[in-house]
Amino acid sequence: MKEYIFRDPIHGNIAVTDPTIFALIQSPEFQRLRRIRQLGTSFISYPGAEHTRFAHSLGVYHLMNRVLRHLVEHGVQIDPDLRAMACAAALLHDIGHGPFSHLFEKVTGMRHEDWVVRIIAGPDSSISRILADRNLAWPARIASFVSGTWDGPPFLKELISSQLDVDRMDYLLRDSRMCGVTYGQFDLERLIQTITVVDGRVVLTDKGITSAEEFLLARYFMYWNVYFHKATRSSEVLLELALRRAVALVREGAAEELGFLPPALEPVLAGRELSLSQYLALDETDVLYAVKRWTQAPDPVLADLSLRFLNRHLFAGIRLDGELTGPREEAVRAALAAAGFDPDYYHRTDRAAAAAYQYYVRPEQGSTSPIQILLSWTVPPGLREVTEVSAVLRGIATQPVTRCFLFVPREAAAAVRRALLEN
Repeated sequence: MKEYIFRDPIHGNIAVTDPTIFALIQSPEFQRLRRIRQLGTSFISYPGAEHTRFAHSLGVYHLMNRVLRHLVEHGVQIDPDLRAMACAAALLHDIGHGPFSHLFEKVTGMRHEDWVVRIIAGPDSSISRILADRNLAWPARIASFVSGTWDGPPFLKELISSQLDVDRMDYLLRDSRMCGVTYGQFDLERLIQTITVVDGRVVLTDKGITSAEEFLLARYFMYWNVYFHKATRSSEVLLELALRRAVALVREGAAEELGFLPPALEPVLAGRELSLSQYLALDETDVLYAVKRWTQAPDPVLADLSLRFLNRHLFAGIRLDGELTGPREEAVRAALAAAGFDPDYYHRTDRAAAAAYQYYVRPEQGSTSPIQILLSWTVPPGLREVTEVSAVLRGIATQPVTRCFLFVPREAAAAVRRALLEN
């Protein structure tokens, strides 16, 4: 069996021996992930944050392989075909992301999860054909990991998407390393060693309490210092507003005001439903080239927003206490208009909950499955939610912390602050 080695800065050598996995990696749909950054506009804040969803997806595949091998070695029965299928699902978990990922979803209303299902199970996808060549049931079954209809062992789904999954394990370590910070580091080896399965669910043994604390503290600090970094959020706001302005111009019949209408983006801006091939033709190259061309757009709002994004002339972030509604919002809009800015395109409120990645908060009853610690192999097993057994985590993971910024042009920030104080 031929072995292919991918040299990875986080995990070292990632070995691929399964021909189906290698064929998936070589597919056009997966290669497209090389042109989509993992952290969207975070390169504005952290110059090294240029890593891609391609590298992240390889890392998630590698960790799934490792965790499943650990579980089998420690007595968990996993059918070999299910194990191979779960590894393929881990590799493909991000296959449907669009350019600038979550930002693109906000502007277009298209959920990447829907595209993941279409790419994996659709008849026009080479991914689907590769999976079906292995097993005719694989496309639909792997798509069910994402669609929420998976009917196999729950722990396989949880290892791909839960509060304690290989996706988070990889992106914390990878994002931390590539951003040049240490917030996201944790003891991966120890965490994997303490994972087990109880009643079909992923849990940590009591020896994993410290590992869980490291892992969840890493998520907490990465959230506030990287994922919700004010400059990153400001740059994302600028790009969102530029795209929304382009959408408005095209849908109002004023496409000539763009100066340049990129073919790959035209159906998106026009609001037409995209075919799979049209969606797969989109990547961040198209968006960045469009923004570069739009700096010369006849429309002054689009040209200014694009130039601000391209040259990192970011909006100022004003900390908000409470909602921006009623008289306060009207005062902000009036201050912006007086300063010469169109209020529809020169302010945006941004809440912490809007960031793509969240830190762990103890789930409410019936919501997302909690991280559980196995305290004893009794009947029933002694399981406790992690914040109940860790005083370290209780303080940060019991209640969500909210934070909200109002982003406006720096030239108008002082006037906006005065308007807020007066109202």
